[in-house]
Amino acid sequence: MSSKNEIDWNFYFITDSSLTKQGCLKDVEDAIRGGARVIQYREELRSTTDMMAETRILANLCKKAGVHLLINNSVDIALAVDADGVHLGQSDMPLADARQMFPDGIIGISCHTLDDIAEAEEKGADYIAVSPVFFTSTKKNITTPLGLEGIVEFRKATKLPVIAIGGVNMENVEGIVRAGADSVCAISATVGTDDVEASVREFEDIIKSSRSQRA
Repeated sequence: MSSKNEIDWNFYFITDSSLTKQGCLKDVEDAIRGGARVIQYREELRSTTDMMAETRILANLCKKAGVHLLINNSVDIALAVDADGVHLGQSDMPLADARQMFPDGIIGISCHTLDDIAEAEEKGADYIAVSPVFFTSTKKNITTPLGLEGIVEFRKATKLPVIAIGGVNMENVEGIVRAGADSVCAISATVGTDDVEASVREFEDIIKSSRSQRA
């Protein structure tokens, strides 16, 4: 398992089987070639058996590439395939319970309020995902978008890495990073394109450039 201290928080890649044009495995291969060093496997349509088979392949691929693999909402699968960690939503397994099961794993959690952030820090999260920044069609039942002002506020509230998700694209990513995000995820703007590798590489370049311009 890779060290938590070695995480490269630039572009945070999330799989999506409902949007992919070439399949999850090929998307991840292309994302890694494009520079992504954190991969989250998120699957809501397939059986546990199918997810286990796919994540075993991804875990091997990511380890060979020196990339962190996180499993969305399943500590059991993450442990079974020797992934690096898990990502949890507010309605998923309680973070404290996940930490007991996965003491050395990377655990991130989605946060929508400042209270969520305070609880995430108290319960041992390694990073927070703030969402949605802007309106997004890839998640159902989303809360009110935070906007750039929300990123600034959340950045001031925590020292944990902040990953911005929701409505991120090439046009607004610079502002998001300059507002304080350490990393961003853009599903439609990568998985939904004809060239995942090129899209991820462009995001990587913008993120690095925007971070260097931050006050």
